[in-house]
Amino acid sequence: MVQVVERRISYFGPLSGGIVDLEALEALSLDPTARPPHWLLQAPGQPALAIPLGARGADQLFDAFATLPGIRTERMLQQMQAGARQPVVIWRAEHVRNAARRLH
Repeated sequence: MVQVVERRISYFGPLSGGIVDLEALEALSLDPTARPPHWLLQAPGQPALAIPLGARGADQLFDAFATLPGIRTERMLQQMQAGARQPVVIWRAEHVRNAARRLH
């Protein structure tokens, strides 16, 4: 079950779960290779939180993700329907993008 309360996402399913604050989120990916497909929420100091797209309450995630600075919601929707064969990064926090640029 997914809950979004005051910019905190929690998911507790039959096999896994966790909590991530949107402010702490560093990357959002879509993993269509998982069965069923999952969102992967990455925050520092913790393993990625995997949330099935069809989890109860997952419809709340679209509105939560739409508040991420610079996210392209149309790209997110396209990737959900594209049938990719590998995980796809949908969004990265600006400080993560900047760090990657400095490495190159």
